[in-house]
Amino acid sequence: MNHPLLPMLPLLPMIPMLPMIPMVVDAPVVSLVVSPAVAPPAQAAAAQSVAPASTQVAPATTPATTPTTTPAAFPPPGDATPQKPEYPQKSYDARFAATPPKLDGKLDDAAWALVPWTDDFVDIQGPKLPAPRYRTRAKMLWDDGYFYIAAELRDPHVWGSLTRHDEIVFQDNDFEVFIDPDGDAREYYELEVNALGTIFDLFLHRRYKDGGPAEHGWNAEGLRTAIHIDGTLGDPTDTDRGWTLEWAIPWSAFKPPAWDKPGFGEKERGAAAPKPGEAWRVNFSRVQWQHNWEGKTAPRPPQRPINDSFKQTPEEAAQPELPRY
Repeated sequence: MNHPLLPMLPLLPMIPMLPMIPMVVDAPVVSLVVSPAVAPPAQAAAAQSVAPASTQVAPATTPATTPTTTPAAFPPPGDATPQKPEYPQKSYDARFAATPPKLDGKLDDAAWALVPWTDDFVDIQGPKLPAPRYRTRAKMLWDDGYFYIAAELRDPHVWGSLTRHDEIVFQDNDFEVFIDPDGDAREYYELEVNALGTIFDLFLHRRYKDGGPAEHGWNAEGLRTAIHIDGTLGDPTDTDRGWTLEWAIPWSAFKPPAWDKPGFGEKERGAAAPKPGEAWRVNFSRVQWQHNWEGKTAPRPPQRPINDSFKQTPEEAAQPELPRY
C-alpha cells in the first residue's frame, strides 16, 4: 500500500471523547436517543449522541462486584469531563428491531428499510470546514440482544491492507464507532473496521488528552461484522462506488476490563442494556487517507524486427505487475 502519512488534525471541541488519530476526515453531526414508544416495556434501547449532551439519563445499574485486585496506580478519580458543545446537539431515535437485520453488509433488507439515515458526516473540525470529499452516513437499530450499526461509505477506490485483529486499523481507510454509555467522556468503547473486515477494538479509561490509558487487549466479545463492496476491492484500474457495513454488538460486550477504578461507573453498570428512553453517547468517524497507486497496467508490446534480411527474435513483452494502492 502506498499512502503517505498526513498531519494530525486538531480535535473538534464538540467531540471530546474522540481520541487523537491521524487524518480523521469525517465525523457525524447527529445524536441518538431511543424512543420508548417503539420499545416493549421490558426491552432495552440504544441511544447515540455526537455532540455532548446537556443532560443524560442515568443508566441502569447492577450491584457492584467486589474487586479481586487493586491497581497500584491510576489517574485519580474526579468529576466527569466537562462538556462544552460548540454546535447544537441533534438526536436520532434508535428503533426496536422486531426482526433482526440480515447481516450480509448490503443493507437491503426490511429491517433497515424503515430506519432513517443520520445526517451526512462533516469534517472532524466542524461544519465551518468544507464538506468531506465522499459521503458517509449511518443507521442504528437495537433489540434485546444487540446494538446494530450500519454505515455507507462512498469511495471510488476501495482498498485495505491490514488483516490481523487489533492491528492499527486506522492506518487504512476505516469506519469507527465510540460508545460511552453514561456520556461522561470516560470509560468508553472503540471499534474500528476496514473494508477487509479487520477489527481493532479497544477500551479507553479516559480520553488520550486526559491521560488515557487505552487498553488494546479489550475485545468486543460476540461482535458480528459484515462488509459489502460495491465495486472491486483493491483494484485501482477501475472506479468503485464504495462499501457498506453492518455491526451487531451484543450488549454483553460492553464490559470494561476487570479493574476497579474509583470514580468511574462503567464497571458498576455491569454490561446492562440501556432502558427505553435512556441516552447513550455514541460517536462515529471515518478515516480517509490520500493515496496513489503504482504498478504497470499493461504489457509492453513486442518489438518488430528491424528488417527482414535476417532472422531476428523480437524482445519479449514485459509482464505487468499487479497494480496496487
